[in-house]
Amino acid sequence: MTIKQRIREIIRQFKENGLKLLLENGLNVRDVLALLQSQSIPFLEWIDFKRMVRVPVTFVLRDYRHVEADIVLRAPFHRPGSRRSRPAIMIYILIEHQSEPDALMPLRLLEYVIQIYKAQVRDWLRHHKSTAGIRLQPVLPLVFYTGSQRWESVGRLADLVAFGEMFGGRTPALDPLFLNLAVAPPDDLESTGGFFGWVLRLVQERDAKPEEFKRQIERVVEHLETMPAKEQMRWLELLSYIRALVYNQRPSAEQTELHEAIEASVHTTQHRKEIKTMFESGADVLREEGRKQGRKQGRKEGQREGELRSQRKSLLRLLHSRFDDIPAEVLAAIEATDSIQLLETWFDRCLTAGSLDEIGIVSTK
Repeated sequence: MTIKQRIREIIRQFKENGLKLLLENGLNVRDVLALLQSQSIPFLEWIDFKRMVRVPVTFVLRDYRHVEADIVLRAPFHRPGSRRSRPAIMIYILIEHQSEPDALMPLRLLEYVIQIYKAQVRDWLRHHKSTAGIRLQPVLPLVFYTGSQRWESVGRLADLVAFGEMFGGRTPALDPLFLNLAVAPPDDLESTGGFFGWVLRLVQERDAKPEEFKRQIERVVEHLETMPAKEQMRWLELLSYIRALVYNQRPSAEQTELHEAIEASVHTTQHRKEIKTMFESGADVLREEGRKQGRKQGRKEGQREGELRSQRKSLLRLLHSRFDDIPAEVLAAIEATDSIQLLETWFDRCLTAGSLDEIGIVSTK
């Protein structure tokens, strides 16, 4: 996928999968895990993030696809400085991105982790006659919560079970990593979370007052410009996400000024050219999405117009069957009404009314 295609994809899918797309980059995953060092992950240096790849999640259960935005990644896992084992040990990282709390998360995570292990067993049996000697590769589950509702912890499966405390030792349990962006200390995001942490700091402030948000976006963009040249693709992805964040999260009256602030915060000639290309690609996507929304709205309006015509026709048929002469002003009022609910009300009254006056058909225009 080219840089332009990647930019377009991030902007187009911002609402549903924007952060998920960024987390396909192993260096962004490293930054997230660095924020969680206090949650007992001393093996962070063992993960080869530069060789991390996304795993097709065909094993994720279908009945949850409509409520989650998950991503599974795999990377080599070995002690720094040690001789790499053959075959190489791999670690799987399961990231569940949530925008609202989910009481069933412990059960969902357990199902997903089991599915990953089952996939490993199937892969083993493709190359071996039995499971003798099999060693499953580790799976690290992470819940990444970016919503505004209070959610203190993922909880345990035993918490969902009646008399769970009595069956704790016999109930499957996971201890997933949990990053709640709303309560993450801002200083930690910037000092420990790497470049991605700075972007998350901006996400944290997405509802800030205009001047405060503008100051934050200037700080973040200036900091991102210090990224190594070899991370150009990652830099553009992060900037594309910020551009989409402005479009989707800030009022339209602020957007022109914020775009100018982004451009003004980039200082090298090459970066300015790349920002211009990114904005042009993003504008193309937004125009395309706008046309789609317009066509969708047009279809909705066409459907509504059909419902109005049908309701008017039914009301007129009933009126003519119950009353001999229908005044022109009543006919005009029905034709001018664009409220389906009002037409239905008149229809219901017409069923029992003793006279036209009792129906109360008058023009609303």
